Amino acid sequence: MDFDTAWATVNARSTSASLTPETEQQPPAEMARTLQQISRLLAEAGVVYTANCLRSVEGETSIGSLAVAVVDFPYGDDPATAVRGTLRGILDSRRGGWAASVIDAPCGQAAVFTGSQIYVLPAVFSPSGEELKVLTAQFHAIIPIPPKAGGGGQHMCLVAFSTPQIAHWERCYAPIMATVLRSLHFTVEDESNTRDELEL
Repeated sequence: MDFDTAWATVNARSTSASLTPETEQQPPAEMARTLQQISRLLAEAGVVYTANCLRSVEGETSIGSLAVAVVDFPYGDDPATAVRGTLRGILDSRRGGWAASVIDAPCGQAAVFTGSQIYVLPAVFSPSGEELKVLTAQFHAIIPIPPKAGGGGQHMCLVAFSTPQIAHWERCYAPIMATVLRSLHFTVEDESNTRDELEL
């Protein structure tokens, strides 16, 4: 987003949703600059899709965040070997408490990780005005993109979901992420006009 787009987004959301007292104290221009910066950082990281959901689960407020990224990754001649190697490498780099497996999805084999991670919420975004550590449930899937759908070169698709409502993960969000993974596929228009297409 450029600043004008971020400004329009902030104003549209502020008129369509009730703001918290903490949000009302933050000037719209500051919110727009923050949104613009976040948008730029996501683009630089290869993120092609993001979404947030705010819902009620058995009377409790619940929020989750989804991101899909495409990154250059020379995974070699065998995507299956790349998936297993990615799984082993990432699992070895995590501390205890993470589970991982290779699954067969419609888009090909995927390395899937679930676990928990602590995020630090900067004081400027914290309701208390102090830095806050937030424990989140995490779901990550890493899938090699077939060469014919990669537009040349080799790429990996990363699907990441997180929620601070740990208790809601298993009964609410895990089935949703299973559906998302089953819905992800890569297509090619034709042999003469190859392009990426991520469909969720």
